[in-house]
Amino acid sequence: MKTQKGLLSKKELLEIFVNHRVDSPFPGDWESIFKGSGMEFWALRKLQPTDSFKNIDWKATAKTGKYYVKEYLAESYYNLMILYDISKSVSFGRKELLQANVAVSLAYTAISGNNGCGLIMFADDVKKYVPARMGWPHFMKILTAIADAEPVNCHYTNLNHALTKLMKELPESLTFILSDFLYPFEPPYYFHRTIHGTNKHEVKAIQVLEDCESALPDGSKGIISLYDYETDEEILLDLSHWESYNASMKIKLTDIKYRLSKAGIDLLTITPTDSFPLMINAFMKHLH
Repeated sequence: MKTQKGLLSKKELLEIFVNHRVDSPFPGDWESIFKGSGMEFWALRKLQPTDSFKNIDWKATAKTGKYYVKEYLAESYYNLMILYDISKSVSFGRKELLQANVAVSLAYTAISGNNGCGLIMFADDVKKYVPARMGWPHFMKILTAIADAEPVNCHYTNLNHALTKLMKELPESLTFILSDFLYPFEPPYYFHRTIHGTNKHEVKAIQVLEDCESALPDGSKGIISLYDYETDEEILLDLSHWESYNASMKIKLTDIKYRLSKAGIDLLTITPTDSFPLMINAFMKHLH
């Protein structure tokens, strides 16, 4: 996957699979991210308050003096759901292309592993729903939906409608939310793991930002005009105030991570210059 030198356009993403089908491996797929309660051992991690004691690895615990639990690869069919933000703010810079590259990579990884994959596109409401299915024709349906998606001009983005759709349509899933999260939200559901395993959805958030959104370069100068697609407000930003801007964005991004964490949703932030397959791999390994 092109990341350092440039992202693949949505047209290029579509052409890869239309012209080469599945015989040509997709540049940018990563190691399996599907973990569950199957029989194939995956890794050890430290015991969390919500873990079941039956999963404790007593040998590792005896050696280290700390409690460790075993993680396993899922042994059966698993649904991957992609919640995909198509509000106008995501069209800023290269964010839309980055989201498309990540989403297609996720879908390809799920389908190639004989898992189901579905798509929920949202802005101020759910705009498109593709139910989770297996197979390469279904992958092409998801890919086409992503390639054809146009940013929606709305006054607010509502993630909660997409989460509600997820909960109504599926009893369980591994879900990735792709968005910039630069809008007010308070998830109405909790996705924390429970001892009794009552929560069957594992939800992760991938925040897609342009490099300049999280922080301006030190010593920035000049004045630029910024337009907020969701409030229709236009402001002039004095880049010489980069220190206060960076401090303000740090607070905002910390708050976003906190609100997601409260709902049991882990967050990874990526930009167009990042190698996102490596970052997502590391992100999922760290969590497990």
